[in-house]
Amino acid sequence: MILKKKEFFLLIFLILLQSCSGGRIGNFLESSFNDLEKISQDEDSQNNLLNKKIVEKENKEINVKKNKKMEKVEKLRNVLENKKDINLEKENKEINVKKNKKMEKVEKLRNVLENKEDINSEKISKQTKNKIKNFSKKRKIELQSYKIIFILKDVDPKYLTEELSSILSNSEVNFEIEKIERILDSKNKSMNEN
Repeated sequence: MILKKKEFFLLIFLILLQSCSGGRIGNFLESSFNDLEKISQDEDSQNNLLNKKIVEKENKEINVKKNKKMEKVEKLRNVLENKKDINLEKENKEINVKKNKKMEKVEKLRNVLENKEDINSEKISKQTKNKIKNFSKKRKIELQSYKIIFILKDVDPKYLTEELSSILSNSEVNFEIEKIERILDSKNKSMNEN
């Protein structure tokens, strides 16, 4: 029975409460709930702002740390690259110095060999001149003209005439080059060149 009485009063209270929804009591009750919502929303927005500021500060600190680390890494890379470049330059200089020394040695050897050849050719040419003079003096014979045929294989014709002319003129032999022929094949077909 007590339970029934409690239920009855509760029902009446709820009906009265519902009827007050448009009146002063309802507005008061409603405003009290709205104030609680506004307060909680304000607190949430303030908390969100604080959280955002904290997160931004942390992100800035992290970015600053990352930037410092990146700068250190870049400095190290630059130092290493500079060292490599310096080492490469040193090695290249050393290689160039070695090459230059080798080239100088080769040039010296060539010069020595050329000088020896020149000296030898001068000695030979002087000897042949002397022999020809001595021979012509001893015999006192009239000199006669001869025709000599040279067959030279795989020779450049310009080089041939220059070299042969220089050799004969150095030996003080009176000579003429009558013609130079190029042999085209092994059947002795030839073509005249003057």
